[in-house]
Amino acid sequence: MNKINISDALIAIWDLIEGLETGYWEASSMDAKDQLFNLLQVLQREYIELLKLSVQDHHFEYEVISLPPQQLHDLMINLQRDVARHCPRNSTRQQLATLADNLLTGLTG
Repeated sequence: MNKINISDALIAIWDLIEGLETGYWEASSMDAKDQLFNLLQVLQREYIELLKLSVQDHHFEYEVISLPPQQLHDLMINLQRDVARHCPRNSTRQQLATLADNLLTGLTG
C-alpha cells in the first residue's frame, strides 16, 4: 500500500486532533492527560506546517515535517497501546483507535 498524500494527511491529522481533544477531557488521570496533550501539541504543529504548503502540492506523498518520522510513529504506537486505559468511554476509545490506525497506516504505507 502507498503512503497517503498531503491532502489525506491533513484530514487524518485534523480528525485525530479532534478525537484527542475529546479523549483529553474524558481522561481521568494526569498521566493520561499529559500523554494526550503532548500528542495534541505534536499533531497541531504538524498540521500547521502542512497548512503552509501550497494547495498545488497536496497530491504529493506525505512526509512528516515537524519532527523525526520515527518519533511520530512511536507516539502513535503508544496511543494505540494506551487508549483503553486513558479513555473510559467506549465510543471515544474506538474512535481514537481507528483514527490512530488510519494515520499510522498512512505513515508506514
